[in-house]
Amino acid sequence: MRKKIIISLAFILILFLGCRHSPDVPVSPIFTFDKDVASITLNNCATAGCHDKPNDERRPLVTYADVMHYVKAGKPYDSKLFKSMIKLSGNRMPPQGLLTDQQIKSVYIWILQGAREN
Repeated sequence: MRKKIIISLAFILILFLGCRHSPDVPVSPIFTFDKDVASITLNNCATAGCHDKPNDERRPLVTYADVMHYVKAGKPYDSKLFKSMIKLSGNRMPPQGLLTDQQIKSVYIWILQGAREN
């Protein structure tokens, strides 16, 4: 009897571990770098002394190609750009002022939708 319970619990555990929920990707409107994200990175990240030009510590965040070094398309929580914006402690970006919830949401949706350029 005990063996059946253990096997049943193991089976249920395997079922739960195998279940994953992927967030629904909003299909409309389509977010693009040029339309929705470039102004956020240019005005908040690519400022003097930060991500405006290459240096030893960090890459610039000026162009689409620059930003894509920090992005894993379709996976916001695997993207350094998004993770640095939502950090609860440590080096949350940008350091000079927090982004609005709408700006963070725009970056999140843009990455989730595949990080399109235009």
